Amino acid sequence: MTTSTRRTPGRGPGRPSLTERRKQDTRTEVSRAAARLFIERGYDATTVEDIAAASGMALRTFYRYFRAKEETIVPLFAAGTRDWVRRLTEADAAEGLVDALLSSYRGSVRHARAAEGVDEDQLRTLLRMMEAHPALRAVWLNVYRDTEDRLCPAIAARVGAPEDALEVRLAAGTVNTAVRIAMERWAAGDASSRSADEAVARALRMIADGGLLAG
Repeated sequence: MTTSTRRTPGRGPGRPSLTERRKQDTRTEVSRAAARLFIERGYDATTVEDIAAASGMALRTFYRYFRAKEETIVPLFAAGTRDWVRRLTEADAAEGLVDALLSSYRGSVRHARAAEGVDEDQLRTLLRMMEAHPALRAVWLNVYRDTEDRLCPAIAARVGAPEDALEVRLAAGTVNTAVRIAMERWAAGDASSRSADEAVARALRMIADGGLLAG
């Protein structure tokens, strides 16, 4: 008599569990609701209770996902930066680093606009809120600190250097800061760029022309 055993499929390395994916999806939905309310009413006029109600959840449930109002915007921006890094990782190896950074960034922006329905005017409104409210500013900077760490392996793979190499860390930090500052200046009304895409492209080209990012 033989005994058969049923194998439970593994999640695979790095793949989140179903529970984790559901939690992430819920956080994203709450983030979208919060962004809509911030744009429509303003940050100060929007309460945690408003966000919970717009998300269709009880206040107690809200606090299972977020500790404070300012944290609700994190999933929306973090999703965009993660998509940017993913696209950079998958970009054609024949592309130079700057071109790959720019094409992957533009692809992530197009995807975010289609998925989230946020146009440039709404994006500008959200970015201006980041400057005006210290709590939002702090979480915005945290998102970009995390992005810098994610950029390192993608850049390292393209330039053939270890992730902790000085040139990789410098490139990741410079690119990350350039994108953030370009977006902030565009949102503040910088007349040199007509769109966020154009502002980021200009910033990356300035870095490339300076010789820091060869290729």
